[in-house]
Amino acid sequence: MRKLLPLSLVVLLLSLSAASAQALTLPVVPGALATISSEEGDEDEAGGEEIEVEDEEGACVVEDEEDVQLCAEIAAEERELVEAEECVVEDASAKLAPHPGSDTVELAIRYESLAPAAVQIEARLRGPKGKLRLGADRAHLRRAGVYRKSFVLGEKAMDRALGARQFEVELQAVNTPRFCRLDLNGAPRRPKH
Repeated sequence: MRKLLPLSLVVLLLSLSAASAQALTLPVVPGALATISSEEGDEDEAGGEEIEVEDEEGACVVEDEEDVQLCAEIAAEERELVEAEECVVEDASAKLAPHPGSDTVELAIRYESLAPAAVQIEARLRGPKGKLRLGADRAHLRRAGVYRKSFVLGEKAMDRALGARQFEVELQAVNTPRFCRLDLNGAPRRPKH
């Protein structure tokens, strides 16, 4: 949230860049990390005021339209970094194998994350015999490891699982944005007879 304030200021400045060079006054949000300073002595040759938008990492001085574009690019890069930091689970791969002798399907997810996190996992199968939802689970993942889950199936569901050509696993850390969800797809292993 703290990084979005400079972005919103840049968007505001972009919308006002086509306006005349009159004095620009921006509202100050109470408790915000960004400070806006506009001094009367810092007027440029065009008669407009120099506006300095500061945040905890540095300053972005806006004097003309080129500076507004530069500040917008900097804000976009910072936003990408914030989005990357919000996603806790970095990488994962899944394997799924049916075991017809015990009427189970075993799911194994190898993962790496930035920090330990609670995750929501949902698994499904697809094939010529139709779709099959294996189930959903909540688990606590460490920084790296393998998550294993066995799904017990009935006889009809096991027939669908054996005929499945593709599996889909959704993995998402709890309380993270939707774009952080990992969709893991693949072909299930063929059972050994």
